[in-house]
Amino acid sequence: MGIYSKYKELAVEVNCGEFRGSGCMFQPFTNDYSYVITARHCLEGTDETPQTFKKTDIEIVSHSRGSKIIVIDYYFHKKYDLVVIKTEYVEGIPGTLITVPKENKDVGLYGYPNILSADDTAQLGQYLECKTYFNYPQKNLIEFRAIPDVSNLINSVNSTLRGFSGSGIYLESNDNLFLMGVFTQLKEEDGAFDALLGYDISAINEILLENQLQLLIPGELLNFEKYIDTAFESNEGYIKSVLKMNTKPLLDLVPNDIVKSFNEKLYIPYNSFIEEELLNHRLWEGWVSLLTYYYMDTSTLPNKEDFKLVRSNVAYNHNIKMYFTGNKRISACIMDLFVNNYDDLEINDVIVINTKNSNPGTKSFNKDKTKRILHRIDYADKEKLFEKGIDIDEPETLKDVEFIHIDLFQDIFSEHDEIDKRSILEEKLKESIKEVFNNVP
Repeated sequence: MGIYSKYKELAVEVNCGEFRGSGCMFQPFTNDYSYVITARHCLEGTDETPQTFKKTDIEIVSHSRGSKIIVIDYYFHKKYDLVVIKTEYVEGIPGTLITVPKENKDVGLYGYPNILSADDTAQLGQYLECKTYFNYPQKNLIEFRAIPDVSNLINSVNSTLRGFSGSGIYLESNDNLFLMGVFTQLKEEDGAFDALLGYDISAINEILLENQLQLLIPGELLNFEKYIDTAFESNEGYIKSVLKMNTKPLLDLVPNDIVKSFNEKLYIPYNSFIEEELLNHRLWEGWVSLLTYYYMDTSTLPNKEDFKLVRSNVAYNHNIKMYFTGNKRISACIMDLFVNNYDDLEINDVIVINTKNSNPGTKSFNKDKTKRILHRIDYADKEKLFEKGIDIDEPETLKDVEFIHIDLFQDIFSEHDEIDKRSILEEKLKESIKEVFNNVP
């Protein structure tokens, strides 16, 4: 689904008595209900023209589905112009991540402004391109402006945007949308300065926490089970079933444990690529595979509060870390990590590489091969490291880090795909896992 199709799928029209506005849908980790988030004044009116209403007065229309959505309940924020409406479960809401407010970013809104009143346009909705400027975290406010100016000689900003209130403020990244907040008001009533305001995502989660409702975390981050079904499907014979049998302990963990533990790091420091790909199956299938191999090797799993994978080698302990990358070659990934993330690499680390779109020909770099690759770092990057006091040509700076592509295990498992006795096969797989970790090819 393209990004603009997602906008239309997520946007709804909200009607209540004399007031009309917009809203955005979000599917938390449950099949019992869905959410519509909007501005409080879309239900109870403004200070100048307040209205009383009943739950049955709230009408939510999804024009992309051609249907009305049944309201179960609604929850106001204690201080802010925000409301979360709990509705009957709506199937097929696109998975959406949330993000903290960011300054100087392109964002988009999609809603149903009153100015589109003609029969042939009212249900079409309107996309509004904007840019964020200032954040006011103490007040949970985001300030942004429309690009280009939405007013003209006939219509003011106020009249043009009336009915847009309650629209989701989405950060756009590739084909992903990240819910940043909800548009609620003009900074000045007459639209002066063309400045718009919305409340950030943390204010919405305050409503959910207070009412003991599911937070704004998509189901893709709250269950490993769906990734278990696909993580091992390329393995032949009984290998797939033996590996899946060993994934059962993983169900005590969820992807969001990893996200929370490392926030913007996922073991190797944050880059925008990771945030863009948190709903990518390949990322979490890689984690399912790595955690399964680690469990088969050590009979333990990491603590969700202290998510570290540490194992004993013959002469030392080492950390196992996962790195998800858009690089097509491991050698490029190695050089990138040393140049940009040197301080986060520890002595004797084993970095497991999971590539988004490739199956590289070379799937491992032991300590010696890694050293040879690092000598190929270009002069400008070497200077950049040297400024930090790191001479990449000195052996002691290289930290003896090793690299394995996650698919290397699958390649080695293929040696056992004709074994049909499962107990023997499981032991062979465990031996192969230990061999790879202890003796990176």
